[in-house]
Amino acid sequence: MVMKQGKLVIGMILLALIQLVACERNDLDSDNSADKIETSKLEEIKVASNTSIEKGKPILFVLQNGLSPINFQWKVSPAQNVRIAKSDTTAAIYFPQSGNYTVTALDSISQDSISFTVDIVITDPGNTNIDKQQDFDLDDVISLTPITFADSTFHLEFYAETKNTYQCTDNYLFFSRDKVEDTFVYDFRKVVIRAGCTTEKGKLKQYIYTNEPIVDGKNYNLEITFNGKNYKGSFTRNGGNYQFTWPYDDGVIFTTKTL
Repeated sequence: MVMKQGKLVIGMILLALIQLVACERNDLDSDNSADKIETSKLEEIKVASNTSIEKGKPILFVLQNGLSPINFQWKVSPAQNVRIAKSDTTAAIYFPQSGNYTVTALDSISQDSISFTVDIVITDPGNTNIDKQQDFDLDDVISLTPITFADSTFHLEFYAETKNTYQCTDNYLFFSRDKVEDTFVYDFRKVVIRAGCTTEKGKLKQYIYTNEPIVDGKNYNLEITFNGKNYKGSFTRNGGNYQFTWPYDDGVIFTTKTL
């Protein structure tokens, strides 16, 4: 009888110890969760300029907590005719018309994202500030330079530059993008000349994003339409290296086919 009572006491002590450890672990998890929540609150997108702006001018966005926009990939939804220019301190986004947009900053390393919804009002005083679209010169050539980063090799973008110059040094590329299964599809449509631009001519220069992580060891197709002609190639990522297959030396060319 005494032995049974002793076992019962020992069992009760063990149960109390287990409950104590569980409570401490729950408290620790709660503390960690609180830290994560507090951190996420600091990492927010803020508008750094007026959201009511003349057509053809950008609205500036910044990240809180000292985060640099240049380390993030920026997306806007809806994305039609939206242009994004990022710098060390801000992301300048050009919206085509008034409306409700969702701006997202995606960390290229962790793939964590932060979103911000904003109402944009585009004014068009006297109908004089209208961007103009211009066809590409028939003899023009677009050079594509692939870019990736040592700490996030799954992130791929292209730097596009025309051979010819067009009105306004602040011109930009009007294009559409799509992805059909494992094929990235781009249609380079027009050169867009800034509203009221009176500056000298300049080459069109713009970054173009794939907008999703590139899987290691997987073969992707790339299709580009430019000046009424279709160009087709492919590329593969192997670890930190990329290999591009692109059989053209005119129209749309690659400045390098290996990274």
